[in-house]
Amino acid sequence: MKSKTKFSKKLLLTLNGTGQGYFTQPTISNKQIIFVCENDLWQVPLEGGRAQRLTSSRSETHSPVYSPNGQWIACCTMEEGEHDVYLMESSGGPLQRLTWLNSVTHIVSWSHDGQYIWFRSTHQAVHSRGSDAWIFRVSINGGPVERLPYGPAMTVDLQVNGKKGVVLGRNTLSNSRWKRYRGGMAGEIWVDKNNSGNFKRLFRDLQGNPVSPFWLRERLWFVSDHEGVGNLFSCTPEGGRLRQETFQKEYYVRFPATDGKALIYHVGGELWILDPEENSGPERETQIPIGWHSTKTRLQRRFFYGDEYWEETMIHPQGHEVALTARGKLFSMPFWEQAVRQHGIRDGVRYRMPCWLPNGKLAAISDAPLKKNKTKKLSAMEEQLDVFGSTPTEFPDCSHRLPPGRMQEIAVSPRFQHLALTTSRMELFLINAETGRISKLDDSKIREISDPVFSPDGRWLAYTKHLSLELTAIFLLDLKPSANGKRIKAKDPVQITQPVRYDFSPAFDPEGRWLYFLSSRIYNPIWDTVQTGTSFSRSMKPYLLTLKKDSPNPFEALPHAPGGQETGGTPAGDSSHETQDSNNSTTKQSKDSKKVALEIDLDGIAERIVEFPVSEGVYKQIIGLPNKVIFTEFPLSGALRDLEAEDNQDKDEGILWVYDFEKQEAETIAENVGIVQTSVPDESENSSRTMLYSSGDLLRALEAGVSVPEDTKTEKQHSRKSGWLDLRRIRISVQYQEEWAQMFQETWRLQKEFFWTEDLSGVDWKRVYQRYARLLPRIGSRSELSDLIWEMQGELGTSHAYEYGGDYPYSPRYPVGCLGADLVFDSKQKSWIFQKIYSGDIWKPNEHSPLAEPGVSVEEGERLLAVGGVPVDEHKTPGELLVHQAGQIVPLSVGQGTSKKKQVKGPKGQVSSVKNFEEDARQVLVKTLSGEQEVRYREWVRENIKTVDSLTGGRVGYLHIPDMSTHGIAEFHRGYLAQVDREGLIVDVRYNAGGMVSPLILEKLAHRHLGFDVPRWGTPESYPYHTLRGHLIVIANQFTGSDGDMFTTSFRQLQLGQLVGKRTWGGVIGIDGRYQLVDGTTTTQPQYSIWFHHAGWSVENHGVDPDIQVEDTPQSYINNEDPQLERTVKEMLRLLKEKPVLSVNYSPSPRRLLPE
Repeated sequence: MKSKTKFSKKLLLTLNGTGQGYFTQPTISNKQIIFVCENDLWQVPLEGGRAQRLTSSRSETHSPVYSPNGQWIACCTMEEGEHDVYLMESSGGPLQRLTWLNSVTHIVSWSHDGQYIWFRSTHQAVHSRGSDAWIFRVSINGGPVERLPYGPAMTVDLQVNGKKGVVLGRNTLSNSRWKRYRGGMAGEIWVDKNNSGNFKRLFRDLQGNPVSPFWLRERLWFVSDHEGVGNLFSCTPEGGRLRQETFQKEYYVRFPATDGKALIYHVGGELWILDPEENSGPERETQIPIGWHSTKTRLQRRFFYGDEYWEETMIHPQGHEVALTARGKLFSMPFWEQAVRQHGIRDGVRYRMPCWLPNGKLAAISDAPLKKNKTKKLSAMEEQLDVFGSTPTEFPDCSHRLPPGRMQEIAVSPRFQHLALTTSRMELFLINAETGRISKLDDSKIREISDPVFSPDGRWLAYTKHLSLELTAIFLLDLKPSANGKRIKAKDPVQITQPVRYDFSPAFDPEGRWLYFLSSRIYNPIWDTVQTGTSFSRSMKPYLLTLKKDSPNPFEALPHAPGGQETGGTPAGDSSHETQDSNNSTTKQSKDSKKVALEIDLDGIAERIVEFPVSEGVYKQIIGLPNKVIFTEFPLSGALRDLEAEDNQDKDEGILWVYDFEKQEAETIAENVGIVQTSVPDESENSSRTMLYSSGDLLRALEAGVSVPEDTKTEKQHSRKSGWLDLRRIRISVQYQEEWAQMFQETWRLQKEFFWTEDLSGVDWKRVYQRYARLLPRIGSRSELSDLIWEMQGELGTSHAYEYGGDYPYSPRYPVGCLGADLVFDSKQKSWIFQKIYSGDIWKPNEHSPLAEPGVSVEEGERLLAVGGVPVDEHKTPGELLVHQAGQIVPLSVGQGTSKKKQVKGPKGQVSSVKNFEEDARQVLVKTLSGEQEVRYREWVRENIKTVDSLTGGRVGYLHIPDMSTHGIAEFHRGYLAQVDREGLIVDVRYNAGGMVSPLILEKLAHRHLGFDVPRWGTPESYPYHTLRGHLIVIANQFTGSDGDMFTTSFRQLQLGQLVGKRTWGGVIGIDGRYQLVDGTTTTQPQYSIWFHHAGWSVENHGVDPDIQVEDTPQSYINNEDPQLERTVKEMLRLLKEKPVLSVNYSPSPRRLLPE
């Protein structure tokens, strides 16, 4: 290939002048290029020109690869719900599905003869992380898939032109998403020069992250960032004569592809070409001029309903309507009547934290332009307070600057135009919504201030503040506002509670008698049922403080006549309630008293604490009502019930209680409750209060403190009677290009505010923004925006900078029903055999093979003959017949499959031979699984236990911890408690996905054995209970990450035992996943960095080095070996020999003879 690929600037300008797409994942053959843009495949000649769209998919099409002869394109798409392998003619045409695997799949290459497609897939994965993907192959005619024996790998490429070299890429996904990564999961290149199964790893000491290895001519090529930016390099098959081939300065080289003649790749949304025949140097790199003309379908405006995307709400003070944000847009909506109103700029702006002001205006935090029709400059890319009138307008009546940081919580004064704001920088401010005047009220040095709430007269502000990391208290501020509220003379904050643990969620009694709050201070131990231990899971209760010294306990009943009503809650001595009418309604005397400024006796207020007469539990909110108080309680449940929700308190499963001081009793008034709000009517307002609560995606408005009507408890119809609001009245218009630009800016802004060092570890973050923002006009699909955000955040060179979720195009989901078994095709008998059946935990629904169910009892070696009455064969695979059958009861025909034939007549009388299923088959009904990973994982753990037990004669135990979250803590205790009496224990944390429970596991492992509890009958028990006497060894690998990193380095620091395996991932800067973008995307900010006494900051971006390094080579997988486990067992046996765990020789028991 010669210099004809040098394109003129004039041609580039001519073709690119109408706008460009985000061109990725190219493949090349015979001077034709196919690439991905807008989730579809496009084709363009190598010399450039107008691109032609080949597909028009509903979902995402990715990883196209030309066949060796250029006739076919293999790719993956989700047209039927899963990432599977599809085939199409390279000139275009229908897609033909080849696999049905229920897994994440990517095309990697082809066989030389063009008969097989090689792809990586998590099919048959034991571990949940994508790093447990293997290489498979499938015929272009479909049929059985075959797993190649090389072990986990990302890519594989075969040398051409008579050469036999095989190059295997491990951990070789794009290095652009964590730039300059140097941890244990950096890319590995393994080469087998003769295709003999003898692989050698190259570049063990290269200080970079090599990815995407492939053959070109006589050399091996790959992308590496060891020189700073990801560029192409090449070397000999032995790893010698390393040479840089591309010289990009800003963007990483990605997705290189070659047909042996030319080399193309992606750089910053563009496609580039390199002539491998020319001498090395930047002059041989050329951008391909692509004339791209698209209808930009995925940028077209779309419409949504409010129930899909509502975010935050604020009930109107009069209790008749709600202000809310939905997909970042600001709305106000009367509950059941009249029109929904949208406020503010329609597109490209995010509004949040809506609130009603006492003067009826609507305020919200926004990132709108500072002036009309002006785009914000980078230096001004911050948020502001916008105040709107009652009439919907695009631009606010006024805008005010905000304090530094991100506004976290907001409270509105019921009397003055005051807003209390807490910030990410642990400060508390008061802002006047009319004048914009900002007053700093308090700050913390420990954690964010939270839960601000005003007193009914607007004079006092209560809030929660940390005293230490382990204690929070309620504080009170006297704002001393002027009569019109324009000025304040705030006094110093006063701590008004003495916490035992956490005091939080203050709320004022509307009549100024009490201040309510919730507190975690009940240490009532709950015994564990599987081990000796306790927890304090129900530590909370509601409490109140009496605001006047002479106020009695409101829970003590007052004397009353027989047949009369108690007047608890209006105790003697409370002057605001000296007179009541016969219906216990407040008289004019108490009404007038509400207009008097609230005075609080601060002396000794912390001692005037009174506990509510309710049971301890898990409480979240408390709100005061006239003579009542409402609070939410959340049930305790196992965290494994929903593995995606660590804290079930975040689900709308709360119980809403009301405590009535007149009746002196608490009752449940609603269930399945999330967040609750109540209206705060003006002092002159005589109407009752309204409460608004969430329940899943729903909102409900009812009279505050009153039980849900019996006849509407299960009703979901929208009506005044039921209280449910019709959020589909809110109609949302989305212009994607403007929305994505806002999301991109907010992502950048969140990192700027929350990254754990102020200077973002020296990264010029403004420069990074400018570098990637210029690519925004190219973005044409949601997945392209995701890729751009990942690239931008990758410049931080730090772990845990993630982006996931969001509004992706709808693709139908028809998951494949799984049988929990390995099925292989017997080419001789032309039938499918149950090679292995995974029993899993047979007692757990959905966690064992349905073939092992009582009454089904299919055995290994039997044959699957038909699914749903349709015969299976080489081309009609079981997976194809199980599409859309996940979780369904399916009839199977099973038997020995003698393949006897019988003659049948067709509809026109023709005779044909088919298998005779009736003679040999038996019919079974099975309920298929939606996935097999849990079932395969359980089998893998059991096999490892058997291996260790066999090799050590039962002396050593084994357990695996898959993560440091709910699943991991459960697996640890399941394995530990059953084997704690062994002479040694192997703790396997390979593939550990991280979490937060490593301190709990380390605490258990660090227990020192002090003695025995010796009974008269039976076996002595360790003291402390469940303490291991023997040796400990931990196995880790490059997929041990996050809290897995922290576990392994802490295990070493505590000197609990040896560490065997490979260097760990190296990512210990934690996140909280607190922030979502307008379409539901979660972006994470590396916010909490871990420093160790023995290792300092060194674990991040390096990992933890093992004491005994053991490589898991491709040969070990080919030979079905686990060298890391075998080496660990060998080391454990050595320890047992050198330092045996001896049986105990008790000293003579004491004698207690009677005196003679």
